[in-house]
Amino acid sequence: MAGRVWHSVRNALRAIREGELLLRLRADKYLVHILYLFILMWVTIFLGIQVDKTLIRVKENNEELEKLRIYRTEKEAELVKLHSASAAQKRLKELGSEATLPTEPTSIIKTK
Repeated sequence: MAGRVWHSVRNALRAIREGELLLRLRADKYLVHILYLFILMWVTIFLGIQVDKTLIRVKENNEELEKLRIYRTEKEAELVKLHSASAAQKRLKELGSEATLPTEPTSIIKTK
């Protein structure tokens, strides 16, 4: 009994070493199915990698869009500030006032 088991193990190892294991197991009739399975596996892996790359690009683009939104908001605020300041200065000139827009930042007046 032990001799038969040892003979089978030795036979299987020899088949693996010589590359005949699949032929001895009669897997050659399923060769097309095996190749199809490997192709499907490679396509699945490839598509997964492509999806990951696309998600990374989307994330980077969203970060860039957020930076641009912040920049646009800052520029709009500056534009509104300039527009209101120039309109106020124009109105002061129309009214004949000598007051102008401040050229220096405001200072805090301390009161008791």
